[in-house]
Amino acid sequence: MKNLTRREFLVISGLTGAAAALAACAPKATPAPTAAPTAAPQEAKEEVKEEATAAPAAQPSVELLYYYGGRESFADLPMVEAAMSEMMQAQINATIKLNPIEFSSFTDKMNAKDAAGEKYDLCFTSGWANPYYIKVKNGVLADLTEALPQYAPKYYGGLNPAIWLGPMVGGQIYAAVCQQIFPAAVGPIVREDLAQKYGLNLDEITKLEDLEPFNDKILEGEGGEVIPTETMNFWWSTYWKVDNAPSYGSVYYDDEDIKLQHVWDMPEWKTCLELGRRWYEAGYMDMEVVPAADKQAAVNAGKYGYVIHRAKPGGGAERKAYTGRMYISKILEDPCLLTTGNVISTMYGVNKQTSSLEACVRYLEMVNTDKAFYNLLCKGIEGKHWVWVDKEKEVIAFPEGVTAETHPYNPNTDWEFGDQFNAYYVDPGQVGAWEETRKVNDASVPSVLLGFALDTEPIKNEIAEVQAAGAEFSDMMNSLVDLETGIPAYIDALNNAGADKVLAEVQRQVDEWKATK
Repeated sequence: MKNLTRREFLVISGLTGAAAALAACAPKATPAPTAAPTAAPQEAKEEVKEEATAAPAAQPSVELLYYYGGRESFADLPMVEAAMSEMMQAQINATIKLNPIEFSSFTDKMNAKDAAGEKYDLCFTSGWANPYYIKVKNGVLADLTEALPQYAPKYYGGLNPAIWLGPMVGGQIYAAVCQQIFPAAVGPIVREDLAQKYGLNLDEITKLEDLEPFNDKILEGEGGEVIPTETMNFWWSTYWKVDNAPSYGSVYYDDEDIKLQHVWDMPEWKTCLELGRRWYEAGYMDMEVVPAADKQAAVNAGKYGYVIHRAKPGGGAERKAYTGRMYISKILEDPCLLTTGNVISTMYGVNKQTSSLEACVRYLEMVNTDKAFYNLLCKGIEGKHWVWVDKEKEVIAFPEGVTAETHPYNPNTDWEFGDQFNAYYVDPGQVGAWEETRKVNDASVPSVLLGFALDTEPIKNEIAEVQAAGAEFSDMMNSLVDLETGIPAYIDALNNAGADKVLAEVQRQVDEWKATK
């Protein structure tokens, strides 16, 4: 399976739904959820599964050193570690050593370990922390292309096959994706009380402009006490059917030619800015940028009617946890798009120096498919760290007298540890959200750029200059600046910073990558 093309990848995966999900040449067809494998590949997979899931015979037990981002000071971490090791010893002949590192220093500390050639086994990696592409380029991570289907067949085969294109570099897979909601799935997340009060029917909302009558009702009915939306920047590119190439450049998700453009050459970008500016002038949002801490306090106090954000199933219950108010939501993207940045946002990497690649990948099978084992890592030990509220619906809570502040083991990063759809619910309002989110993932379609990774080295200085120039125009993106003067100034600034050179190099790399598909 060396140097796989996308077409070869589809054949080897044995998943009949893959071709429909991955075919960028026919993106406008409505994709079906991942189909069941055909009979012959399924039989082959079952044979592999039977061989893979049995613990290795006559092999010494190995301890897996796992580094990830999170709070370092939980008193009961050794207790959870021991319970996990007991389960692992019985199933995969391995134990685990949990090594959380505060996210604020996680990347720096992992870089130091890698530079020193320090040996470990598993680590968190992503596009934003312990950066994946740098680890691949530096030869830190092991190639998992063959090991995943061999030692983790249930996990590997259970994802929308398009997902595995996200972490591919040169046709190889160097990290294992943790399933959460993959597409941006943008839409309004609305205070339920205001929706009921002013007759908002989300079934009738198909685009952002449809919210304007609701905005007017809030302004008129709440006497200025509630601002309609906390959102100021509406450039969620996937809502506008655009994929932003890494670092610079934009392309329509279904453009078979993959022709990159400056964002200002896309009519959707100007339409987006005009929408924001119109809403600003109508009083639908803050009149100036509010500091993040103050804004969160205002959200908690009920200052805003809604936000435009990831409108994932169960998101209303999550917001209730810190605002005390129930929210309802609707995804406005149709179709939802799979982009590289979203897919690689949370993954496991295996260090090339691992004591046992096989044990590491068997661990990935456990943590992604064994619900009890996964929740042990995420939530801790039943009775000690959590109790059942409704066992049938898999709803849990803290034991009596335990709070988030006093909890001896509460990482609260389920998304980091494996398939989040195996997590126990912490609010009855979330029940059913995981299956609904799985449907969103399975029905999402890949952007033509899914799996493209930019080598920034040839243009790293120009990228830095372009990004710095763009940052000077945050007020314009936040709807605070008149567009007749703001847009020309923005274009001039980025052109002077080298935008044309950056775009040309990104296009060159995209063309080279496209030729290997």
